[in-house]
Amino acid sequence: MRVPSFLRRRPSAALIVACVALFISLGGASYAAITIPNNSVGAAQLRTNAVTNTKLDNNAVSFKKIQAGAVGTVRANLGQLQARVSKTCAAGTAIGAIAKTGGAVTCNTTLPAGLQTTSNTAALTATATATSPVTITSLALPAGPNYLALANPTVSVTSTATAQRVQVSCTLTVGSDTQTRSVTLVTSGTATNVSTESIPLQLAGAAGTATVGCSGTVSTGTLPATSVTAALNAVQLAPAAS
Repeated sequence: MRVPSFLRRRPSAALIVACVALFISLGGASYAAITIPNNSVGAAQLRTNAVTNTKLDNNAVSFKKIQAGAVGTVRANLGQLQARVSKTCAAGTAIGAIAKTGGAVTCNTTLPAGLQTTSNTAALTATATATSPVTITSLALPAGPNYLALANPTVSVTSTATAQRVQVSCTLTVGSDTQTRSVTLVTSGTATNVSTESIPLQLAGAAGTATVGCSGTVSTGTLPATSVTAALNAVQLAPAAS
């Protein structure tokens, strides 16, 4: 069998170049055929779970792309965010600490109720006695646990031309309980000279009325001009444990 003559001939350089050009053109056409045009891929063309974390550019997803209400405590970083508080504290206590999950709170005893008056000044009279003192200030204590009342009345005595010993007694009354303390001031004998002294008072008692009442006596002569300035402060005490 004789082989055709065109198969026995060596291919020329022109033929080789033509073949290479043909393959390149065919390959380019194939590449162009499988290239995806811009804006041609929609939701239907994307496979489920096809877009992974590594395919997302940094800062590519803004808050506008997150559905409202979609991020809860499961997805939130509770190391940086505080979850909604869902617990409360009983009466007489207040929240002192909150768990980051919002499901647990620490309750602390609230501060006791505090009451006070402004400073009031009253002059003592010669007729005032320990059983019938001059009321300097008073404070109504609402019903409830007992109270701790505090007062620090300041006594002022204006000296006359004669030196005198003036004793002033002040009584703090809380409910039915009382506390009495006294101070003695010796005037200088120089007219209009003023001597002062304080009387610290502290007493616990039941609800009702708290008062500070004072009276004065003098060693010789008549009682010089004597006044007392005082304010009352009361703090509600916690009830005894049952």
